[in-house]
Order: sequence, then C-alpha cells, then structure tokens
Amino acid sequence: MVITCCMLSLNVNAQDVSFSQMYANPLYLSPSFTGLTQGTRMSLAYRDQWPGIANTYRTYSFAVDHFLEEYSSGLGLMVMRDDSGSGLLVRQDISASYSYEIEVARDLFVRPGIEFAYKERNLNLVDAVFPSGLNFDGSYVPNGANGANEEYNHKHFDAAASAMIYNNDFWFGFAFHNLVKSDIATTDIETFNPFKTSLYGGYKYRYSDKMRRNDEKSITLAFNYRLQEQFSQLDFGTYWYINPMELGVWYRGIPFASSGGLENHDGLIFILGINIGPARFAYSYDWTMSELAGYSNGANELSLIWRFNQTVKKLKSRGAIPCSAPGINGGSGSKYRRRSRSFF
Repeated sequence: MVITCCMLSLNVNAQDVSFSQMYANPLYLSPSFTGLTQGTRMSLAYRDQWPGIANTYRTYSFAVDHFLEEYSSGLGLMVMRDDSGSGLLVRQDISASYSYEIEVARDLFVRPGIEFAYKERNLNLVDAVFPSGLNFDGSYVPNGANGANEEYNHKHFDAAASAMIYNNDFWFGFAFHNLVKSDIATTDIETFNPFKTSLYGGYKYRYSDKMRRNDEKSITLAFNYRLQEQFSQLDFGTYWYINPMELGVWYRGIPFASSGGLENHDGLIFILGINIGPARFAYSYDWTMSELAGYSNGANELSLIWRFNQTVKKLKSRGAIPCSAPGINGGSGSKYRRRSRSFF
C-alpha cells in the first residue's frame, strides 16, 4: 500500500490514460472519429495495467456515436473511469463530441472535430497508508496518526479539438486535449492537467480484394504519438486481417531515445481480434520491456465494438474508412454506401 501511495503522488501530475487498442476507443483518441461509421456504433473497453503490482490502475470506458447523413455530422457520447490504488484516486469523465465531414476532392475527406467534457478527480486519503503511518515492525497506525483524514474532490470542464484527412488507403490526424487550464492541486502548489498533443495515422494495403466468395485480406501499418509536458510516447505496429481474425503486433517506446539515463522502451503489444457479424471483440497483452519487467505482469485490455443499422442505401458514398473495414473494398465511385465500418 505504501508503494501505491507513492505512485498516486506521481499520478496527480502524470499523463492521461493510454489504451493499447487505441482504435477500439476511437472517441477517446480523437473527436474526429465521432460518427465514422455507417450508422450507430457502441464501444466498451477495460484495461488492467500492471496486475503484478497490488492496487495499481484499472480503466473502464463506454462510448456510443452516430453519423447523421443529411448533415454530414457525427455525434458521440463517452464515459470513462480510471481507478488508481483501489479507489484512492479516481478519475471520472463524461464527454460529448461532434465531427463534420468535408469532401475536399474525389474520395478524399477532411474531418474536424471538437469535444466538451465534464471531469471529476477524487482523492481519498482516509484509507491511504503512508510511511509515517507504519511502526518499526511494519504494523499499521490508525489514520488519525497519519494526519491524512481527508478526501479531495475536484470538478471542472474541459475541451479537445482535432482534425483528420483520409481516403480509402490512408489516414492522418492530430488532436489537442486538455485545452481548458484548471488547477487540480490538493495543496497550495498549483497543479494543472498538462496539455496533450496526439498525432496518429496509418496506411492499409489490400493484397486480396473482396470478391463474390472471398473476403478481403489486408495488412495495415499505423502509429500514435503522444506529447504531454515532459512525456512523449510512440506506439507503432501492424495489423493483419483475414476474416474473421485480426492479429496485431505493436511496439511502445521511442527507439534510441532516453531520459535520465533510462531508455524509452516500454513494451510490445500483442492483439487478437475476432469479427462476428456486427460485433468485434479483441484482447491485447502488453509485454513489459522496461525496468518494471518481472514485477508488473504487463497489462491486459479487452474491447468490444458493436455496430447497428449498417445498411446499404442508394445514396452518395461518404468515402473510405481509415484503419480497415473488414470485407469492404471501398469502391471509388460506387453509388452504394458501405455496409459497415470498424476500427482495430
């Protein structure tokens, strides 16, 4: 528990949550992904980080979004909870997002997006154990001796903005989060949730197009770079899709970079996804390569995406989906909308 409290003291100033399956959490990655589906999409995610260390980080997210064809607009709602130290430090967010789709050239689209969020930070020191609360023999001293019989609650509004360009083969975008500066400190020293910049993109290569009796087979290369105050991190990797399976291997870190004498090699991420009708379920495991290897047991992450009302209508095509749409070739100039869109 003492280790947990030390980690919590760092987490107050730390970076935002990072999902290994970032494209299974599209609204969290960027508001521009809002409504990037043929109808309505629901996503669920659960992340258990460092299960080998007691009372660390568990994150839950739920999102739903919909595309309004007549307005070329996407609307979305997301709820997220990040639980650190078995409830000692809890972050709860609820956000609404909007995106607008612009066709700047034939089958080339730009999507600006915006998000407004209500955020809560709850710090419970009543149940915390500090070094000062332990006797020499390791026994626990009641909370009154710790001088930390307090609970802190901070509420504030925040915003994010983004933009993305894409066609049937590639996508590239950026997002800015934590645009509203708000003091979240529990002491007299001002502490702000740092401004975060994300760059993401990728390219999809289809080596076997969808035919009458054969589904599409493809390989996708993708990346996601985050910069937040003094912290920077890069995820890049590949997905291989062959119906109904998706296999992914990613690297998290920045090669040849170091800070304080420590190399930035966080880990490898292995992803297995299964597509069954309108649903996609995936599991990923983070294999730790940093100094925590042997202690953390990596991270486990589960995701579920469910797509509704993915019908074919005789309307002008909205163009392609970045990051793959299983079984859909894109079909430039087609008079039919695509039947489904999905994310890794």
